[in-house]
Amino acid sequence: MAIDRHKVFISFHSDDMRYKDYLINLNEYNFETHKIQSIFDDYSVGEGDIDDTNMTDEQVRIIIRDKFIKGASVLILLCGEHTKERKFVDWELHSAMFDTENNPKMGIIVINLPFVSMFQACRIGEESEKNIVANPSANWTSFKNRTELEQNYPYMPSRIIDNFESLINNDDIIPITVVDWDKIANNSDSLKRLIDNAYCRSRNDNKHYNHSAPLMKRNRRHLFY
Repeated sequence: MAIDRHKVFISFHSDDMRYKDYLINLNEYNFETHKIQSIFDDYSVGEGDIDDTNMTDEQVRIIIRDKFIKGASVLILLCGEHTKERKFVDWELHSAMFDTENNPKMGIIVINLPFVSMFQACRIGEESEKNIVANPSANWTSFKNRTELEQNYPYMPSRIIDNFESLINNDDIIPITVVDWDKIANNSDSLKRLIDNAYCRSRNDNKHYNHSAPLMKRNRRHLFY
């Protein structure tokens, strides 16, 4: 069964540009048009200048959603060593989690980049993703609290961890898949399936994201030893 193509926005730290370029150049053969095409429509744009002085979080969110990630229906977060330090990543995630008058909330997928995948757990958004995200022999576990989540996702933006934590006791939260780079880099069908699943989950009007944390006001620096 054919998997729908979607409009995708890629959120990333500038250090990881090569991974974004790799994804947008993944191609497939379209048997209807008999042409080579990308596996998704790339709606990513460069960072713009936003002077958020005297602006509310709501105003910033609307500008990001309706200007910078306008039209996209799924956000892929490339999670690298310094991704969570970048305020624009937080703004993009925050904006993807809301409905605006012009654009609904987006599906969200996190891809652990190669260095990070050595230290950070994977996660499924639904049972059907187990064979995509991990090997058949993988042992699955559930994290019980914020401390365990932060230990197992040391490079994850806190806004994503907020949603992992909320999902522990709240079935109304939209699940977010976390997959290692090596599971999708050479398997475009798997990536397309994860994108489509994330999109479908985001269209459930009975579920939402936890977007309660205030926006980051400046870039941060974190040292790991």
